[in-house]
Amino acid sequence: MNYELHACPDCRLEFLDPQPDDSVLADIYTDGYFLGGPSDEAVQRRSKMKSATGDLYVDTLAQLVRPEHTDLLEIGCGHGEVLLEARKRGFRVAGIEISAHAAAVANHRLGPRAVWVGTVENLPPSCGPFGAVLAADVIEHVRDPQGWLVRIRELLLPGGILLLITPSLDSWTRRLMRSHWMEYKVEHLHYFSAASIRLLSERSGFDEIRVSPSRKVLTIDYIARHFDRFHVPIVSPLVDLFRRALPSRIAHRHLLVSASGLMAVARKPERRAK
Repeated sequence: MNYELHACPDCRLEFLDPQPDDSVLADIYTDGYFLGGPSDEAVQRRSKMKSATGDLYVDTLAQLVRPEHTDLLEIGCGHGEVLLEARKRGFRVAGIEISAHAAAVANHRLGPRAVWVGTVENLPPSCGPFGAVLAADVIEHVRDPQGWLVRIRELLLPGGILLLITPSLDSWTRRLMRSHWMEYKVEHLHYFSAASIRLLSERSGFDEIRVSPSRKVLTIDYIARHFDRFHVPIVSPLVDLFRRALPSRIAHRHLLVSASGLMAVARKPERRAK
């Protein structure tokens, strides 16, 4: 089935209509969804790379809140690498993850009951409130982004911080690849520009919104695996040839990359004095 991509001419939000149904998405979100290979060595390499990126996100949060006084919720926490980095800085951490397998790995690392299986909409009523919420590479998968953001606002303390990472329509990779952008995937239901993520955050009740390009720690091997799974004409074969020509120690070296994403920071307003 074809999923047509539509665009708002005013804010440049792009979205799939119709959206894929739950069965299509379930076939995508399997235990093998995470890139990197199944071997123990590949898992360790991916984990170290994710931890290095997580360190960048925690750096940002630590400039906005006092870690030792903050409960942090990560939505879509995967195997828990970011939460581990946050705990090292003094955050009290919790996570929600849709993959039962990934949540089990995260709980093995973080301790039992640190991570729940499901979505933010069905978090137990006893959860929260939180001083900060992090959602990296999640909002583009959400069917109703505004309802999702409103739910996050409800989970935050007054003055609490939301940190979002998502693919950016303003990125140089989007401008270069256009309709062949590697972020155009069936499971990505919405695509944001700086203007659209700011407008959506405002409509969802947030203020003090700041948007900037995001950075990640990647390796050439990981980038090549991404282009192999999500094929881009001309680019994917060239990246594959480049990867094959590199010795392993270089292909797996950490690189700080600003490629396709944006970072949005927003604050839940403080309660107004009566």
